[in-house]
Amino acid sequence: MTANEFPADYDDFEDDFEDAHAGDWDDDEEEAEDDLDLATPEARHRNGYYARALHELGEGYILDDEISEIQEDAEHKPTWSVETLLQRLIAAPEEAPPNEYFALSDLTREQAEIVRRVWPEIDLASRRRALDIVIQGKEEFLDVDLGVFLTAILDDPDAEMRELVLETLGDNGPTPEMLGPIIQRLLHDQAEAVRAAAAAALGHYVLAGELDELDAALAMRAETVLVTILTDPAEPIAVQRRALESIAYSGEIGVRQFIEDAYYSPYEELRIGALVAMGRSADVRWRRLVRAELRNPSALMRAEAALACGELEAKAALPDLLALLEDSASLVRLAAIFALGRLGGKLARRPLEEIAAGDAEEAQAAEMALEEMLFFAAEDAPALPLFDESEEEASLDDLDPWDDWSDDDDDDDLGEYA
Repeated sequence: MTANEFPADYDDFEDDFEDAHAGDWDDDEEEAEDDLDLATPEARHRNGYYARALHELGEGYILDDEISEIQEDAEHKPTWSVETLLQRLIAAPEEAPPNEYFALSDLTREQAEIVRRVWPEIDLASRRRALDIVIQGKEEFLDVDLGVFLTAILDDPDAEMRELVLETLGDNGPTPEMLGPIIQRLLHDQAEAVRAAAAAALGHYVLAGELDELDAALAMRAETVLVTILTDPAEPIAVQRRALESIAYSGEIGVRQFIEDAYYSPYEELRIGALVAMGRSADVRWRRLVRAELRNPSALMRAEAALACGELEAKAALPDLLALLEDSASLVRLAAIFALGRLGGKLARRPLEEIAAGDAEEAQAAEMALEEMLFFAAEDAPALPLFDESEEEASLDDLDPWDDWSDDDDDDDLGEYA
């Protein structure tokens, strides 16, 4: 498919499926494809907008043996000082018990300066092990605070370490103190992967601003930097993709044009980023496009389209998502499972229960999807809509002429790829 072509001649699978199962649909599961309201900030938050990466689908968080031992003992309090830990990591890292690594939690400013100065003297393998241990520990222990530590080691001489630090900084929650260092890495780091990770980390600031959980000026600063990246044709594609995915959290109308431009890009990586951005935008105008991409020849495009269908609650995509449970690519099957968990309903629940009861590699993902389904809406209770389905969108056409682009209410004919 070329940049501006749209797939044609969609087959009759969806119509036959819906005719056969018409009685299984609840009245409140009928989808109005012309709903134009954006999600409320609360809905965005509940919709999981710290979106899971594709590689995380179906993977439970498995602690290594050392962390598991700490968890079993319910003991992760260090007895060493930060200075002692750092010196041991230089001289004899194998002698440092896992619990002592948590001296790196909740650092003072003075301790952070010590870490910043001594950290490069530790060999790479020991630095990586220390970071892995505290990151895994943070997943288990609520009192572990790594923000200051991560900021202190953001200048690690190894690019892969800097990338991992930035990914963890984003997950640690946006704070004013971290914003500047992240922006500096985005603008000035020599490694493309590090810059891409920094662009992704800024998405947490954009979303926090939308949810009124962060000062608006800080969120705007993040958005401004992301726009700078997106409008510079010299920027690497990988960096622009992550910038697009991050700014998609913004409710600004102009963001939609960035997404559309990326969707029609000749570069698949940008088109994949556009699908991610569509899902994160909470803009139901994108439902028709993401459904069409469920038939894309590219497994990555199909997988991201499936995730976006789930995030946008595209219930009309249910027949296609069920079909993707038999996809040849494991990644696509996992994404379809995630999406079905988001959509809910009897038709989604039944196959998920079958998968969860089996021995397939997707069984754990299906269990997670069923848990999420129960969390978002009890089976016998009306589902809480993630999107405002009211009819109060009359003024949107006046705000954005691009609304006319998605003016086809007949969503049955999405086309197919040759």
